[in-house]
Amino acid sequence: MIKKSSLFVWGENNLLSQRLCTTFISLLLFLSFSMANAETILCPENKNIDQLIDQATSLNNSKKSKEALRLFQKANDLAKAIGCEKGELSATKNIMLIYSEAYDYKKALEISNRARDLAVSQKDYKILSTLCNKRAILYENLGLYDESLKEYEAALKYAKLIAGTDQRYYQTSLVYYNMAPYYQGRSDKKVLYYLEKSKEEVLKVSDHSKDIPLDKKIDMLVSVNMNLGIHFRDSKNKGRNVKLSEFYFMEALKQLDLIKEKVDPNTKIDLYQSLQELYQMKKDYRKAIEYGENMLALEKSNSMPYNRRVGYMVLAKSYLGIGDHSTSQKYLDLFSKLNDSINSMEKQAVEAPVKKMISETKINGEKKIQRIAVISFIILILITGGMLIYRRRSHKIIHKKYEDLIAKIHHENEANTIEPNSEKNSKSNGIKSSVTITDETIKALLLKLEKFESSKKYLRKDLSLTWMANNLATNPKYLSEVIKTYKNHNFTSYINELRINYIIKKLYETPIYREYKITYLAEECGYVTPKVFVNAFKQQTGFTPSYFVEQLKVAV
Repeated sequence: MIKKSSLFVWGENNLLSQRLCTTFISLLLFLSFSMANAETILCPENKNIDQLIDQATSLNNSKKSKEALRLFQKANDLAKAIGCEKGELSATKNIMLIYSEAYDYKKALEISNRARDLAVSQKDYKILSTLCNKRAILYENLGLYDESLKEYEAALKYAKLIAGTDQRYYQTSLVYYNMAPYYQGRSDKKVLYYLEKSKEEVLKVSDHSKDIPLDKKIDMLVSVNMNLGIHFRDSKNKGRNVKLSEFYFMEALKQLDLIKEKVDPNTKIDLYQSLQELYQMKKDYRKAIEYGENMLALEKSNSMPYNRRVGYMVLAKSYLGIGDHSTSQKYLDLFSKLNDSINSMEKQAVEAPVKKMISETKINGEKKIQRIAVISFIILILITGGMLIYRRRSHKIIHKKYEDLIAKIHHENEANTIEPNSEKNSKSNGIKSSVTITDETIKALLLKLEKFESSKKYLRKDLSLTWMANNLATNPKYLSEVIKTYKNHNFTSYINELRINYIIKKLYETPIYREYKITYLAEECGYVTPKVFVNAFKQQTGFTPSYFVEQLKVAV
């Protein structure tokens, strides 16, 4: 779900955007503050303050945050010296944003306290609502969820105090909109409630409003409907409804058409990506490809690497779905390259505040840190040594299991058979049946099981003993007993073995499968969640699917 406000846009975090996004871009707030600065003279007593803020804004837009911070601080000091609260507020807000962009959330919160006091003094409820919204996100980043919720509630309170009717409706809609992602994973009902409230409020904004341009209102409606579509598409949502999801996405497209060239390209990119994922999920691969290619075309002039990363992966899957392996591989390669670049960039961004904290701690007690470092280093060496010994032994055992599996695959290929427990497929394992079944029934059931295995119906995600019994025209008790006696398994382990053998064969015989994520491999062989798939794979083989893929790549 996309978080959108005059503060922040939530970007993409984990790979597919059927979930709430958690990487932040604060450019929208920065621009909104800057535009406000351009419209009026903040400090008539000293016009240099306005000039400094404009210069700093330009520098920050050019990614020169250090230079921008120096000028904003200078403007702030000048405004404070002459008692110009409007100038001080503008500079303070922008300083807060620069620190938040640098992942220094604690410093940003500290500075926001002064900005909030200035906004209260001026009774500027729009800015107060915006600031509280921002503080809510900062607290959320720090994992302080109770404090985050309090700030959202304060943002809503101030939004309702805005004098201008249309501005009040729009700001209230914005706060409701941002509260929806806060509740994802906590309450599906509240996610839906706040999105619907957001839509209800923005619809109250007049189409001829002097304060809120029509394209801004429509953009909000597009975003709300898009997130309703994402909400109902979410596989973790108990109220998941794919038809309703598609309905809301179509509504967003209709509204998008109303403003055409005035549409925010970021909104359009997000919507196309969401539609791409919807149709890939529905296996309508050609539509998924159409929206994916359109999204990438737009993204070229509006750099959004997180969207591009998702687009590459979904296109790789979609082209594979229509049998275009070469194009699928092309997008898979692009995804891998971009993913490595993003991961490196994120690592550097996360390390920056950590290094700063270490530096500050050294100033306060360098000797203490050195002692701790030495002790930690010794402990680390001991732990590392023990882990290396353990890993070496474990690796030998695991690798032996891998070699045994490869040998088994070679043997089965030579014998032209791919049956699990083939020696027990048609003979009783010696276990005495607790249910009396005629020989004719057993033979018929074994034949049906053979056809069931060759048809690969065991890949169905909704497979159950009852469904399978009905499909094979028998009853669950007979089916369970035959599987137990002649397959040497209970129902669950029997299906697991078929599925795992299926994906092992795919990975071994079809190299492109080795490039796919575990999530995709799990879905391919019938598992609802990757965790269940990994556990089943490890239980049967003695190692994880990731290890198997790595060894196959090395062996190439």
